[in-house]
Amino acid sequence: MTDALEEKPTPPTTWSPPRTASRPARVRLWAGVVLLGCAGLWGLAAYLQPDPRGYGTHSQLGTGPCGMLIMTGYPCPTCGMTTAFAHTVRGQWLRALWVQPGGFILALALGATGLVAAWMVIAGRWPRANVWFITPYRAFLALLILLMGSWAFKVVTGLLDGSLPLRP
Repeated sequence: MTDALEEKPTPPTTWSPPRTASRPARVRLWAGVVLLGCAGLWGLAAYLQPDPRGYGTHSQLGTGPCGMLIMTGYPCPTCGMTTAFAHTVRGQWLRALWVQPGGFILALALGATGLVAAWMVIAGRWPRANVWFITPYRAFLALLILLMGSWAFKVVTGLLDGSLPLRP
């Protein structure tokens, strides 16, 4: 009689996680996002007309002039970056390098990143590259050296050619 009152065990239900996109689809999605970002920045740089002074191109976006340049007569570390991007997308590489070496190098890096992202969208996989030596510390240090070195270049060349300090 006790057997009739006992509940029959239910068969175990199998649980499966919700379906996610396959690996190639995720790679293509993220690469597409990166590609759109790179293309957007290059498109914006192509839209802007480089300022002949070598700085101030960013004011076409509605931003004000560089406060450090106005207050001290010397450029800030990022002065000329937008102008260098605008020259780079036009193929005026020597002018871009002269205006702001860091901006020129970053513009080229952005273009290379866009090309790699485009390849990833097509291939659906990460490129086979051994980049074990790139750590966040080293990447930060390289960007800091690039920024400070470019700033020093801009100040020294400005002092040598007489364009710095700016006089109101």
